[in-house]
Amino acid sequence: MVALEPGKDPTYLVLGWRVNRSLDPEYWLKRSAKSGAQSEGDLVKVPAPATGNHTAIIAQSGSGKSFFLGRLVEELLLQTKSRCVILDPNADFRRVHEVEGPALWDAAAYDAHRRRGRLPHEASRAAFETLWSRVPIRISTGAEDHSGPYESLQLSWPSLSIDFLAEDLAPMLRSELYHCHAFVQIIAALAARKKEKGKGLINEAERLLRMARQLSEADFRSVIERDFDVSPYRSWLRLLTAFGLSVRKPVERALTAAAYVSDDVTKFYFGRAREYEAAGILAKDDKALESALTPAPRLEVVDLPSLPDKSTRLLAVNALLTTEWERARRSWAEALARPRDDDDRVPTFIVVDEAHNLIPLKPANRAEEALTEQFRTIVAEGRKYGLFVILVSQRPDKLDRLVLSECENKAIMRLGSGSVLKVTQEMLGLEDVPPKVLEKCLEFEMGRGLLIGPWAPDGQQQFYCAARRTVEGGRNLRSDHWAAPPSSAKAADDRAAAASDKLPEKPSVS
Repeated sequence: MVALEPGKDPTYLVLGWRVNRSLDPEYWLKRSAKSGAQSEGDLVKVPAPATGNHTAIIAQSGSGKSFFLGRLVEELLLQTKSRCVILDPNADFRRVHEVEGPALWDAAAYDAHRRRGRLPHEASRAAFETLWSRVPIRISTGAEDHSGPYESLQLSWPSLSIDFLAEDLAPMLRSELYHCHAFVQIIAALAARKKEKGKGLINEAERLLRMARQLSEADFRSVIERDFDVSPYRSWLRLLTAFGLSVRKPVERALTAAAYVSDDVTKFYFGRAREYEAAGILAKDDKALESALTPAPRLEVVDLPSLPDKSTRLLAVNALLTTEWERARRSWAEALARPRDDDDRVPTFIVVDEAHNLIPLKPANRAEEALTEQFRTIVAEGRKYGLFVILVSQRPDKLDRLVLSECENKAIMRLGSGSVLKVTQEMLGLEDVPPKVLEKCLEFEMGRGLLIGPWAPDGQQQFYCAARRTVEGGRNLRSDHWAAPPSSAKAADDRAAAASDKLPEKPSVS
């Protein structure tokens, strides 16, 4: 059982409906069933404190895992004070700020023939929408639309791992690149204190790096003191810690770094920086740094498909994880200075859908290795800082074993074969689960699942997923459209002719 504070009743997350032996939701087999009229015993609920663990959701495509993930995120945000950061590879959460229409509640029903149904548990849309509207949401995207909750994804260049730039460089040049990046981090922290905006971090850092290599130490110190207020240190030391640095003598550290950087590496480094700046995802001033030090929204969605390519997506995830890690460590250090009863920290859940793409068993390059190490650090040490991961994947054998082994809460939905079931059992450490219980996962239809671990304190729990109430952004092909005979050739010609009639005439060329 989950340990609770004496005298306090636990808060519960409603994840699904109790099922009969045929895996049908029992309550919804009644003629009188309607949303909101059920008893507590009809629901599958998990204690909120038990969600404070790393979680793995394993299921094949088409099993309803994205639907279940949406439900889990909704309940975490409604029933607890926690935050969620979603790394969204399929745009499933791009419309998470929108609530489904009233029909989801008013017409809720279970089709016993098709064995499906979207089944919420509140009495009405208003009951959910009233609470959901209070959740601050930010959807970070690389697309042009920045209205409503959509914001341009702006990454802090100093927070990025140098491994994402040094992939093709020789070891000696990689060392130079590390020193170059360290120099820029120091300049970024100093620049963040300026009251007036300068020429932008990249330009300013390149200018100062070249000066550091040309001037004497005394002359360079004069430039820094003229351009930046370097005393007292205390006021900007907190900015340095946002990058995981603990530098107390910025001028000396900057000069040391600059001494090890050649002209060729300088040109390479700042050339790459400007490439990402031109892509529009790098902050041109200290906004990204300031955001790392200010309260974040309770729900942040990173719309990965809106970024141009895989390398940019990996870069973005790296920067975001760095920001979350440093924010959590900073909060932890501040909490230790206060009495225990004044510790008001809340957990942050980092949700990773299609996790095998970001945490692969065999990283293909240095960038993937760096990202895997970040996740390993989070699962190994994140608990004390209040950082937890929720991994979602079709194939556990494609995931990093160390990261997966730290997931105590497990949800298994439909699996495609006995071999996948065997791998899942081995990698999730499910040897104590009765084989007949696990084998049921091979028979699961859409929406069915099995909860294992601390969030199922009374033992393994089968369930039918309760409805996700926010709009799912991703979209599959319409089978009622494509799985049908094509139109006749004449009808196709008629449609083409009609379309051409609507086209504007081509302008004449003189």
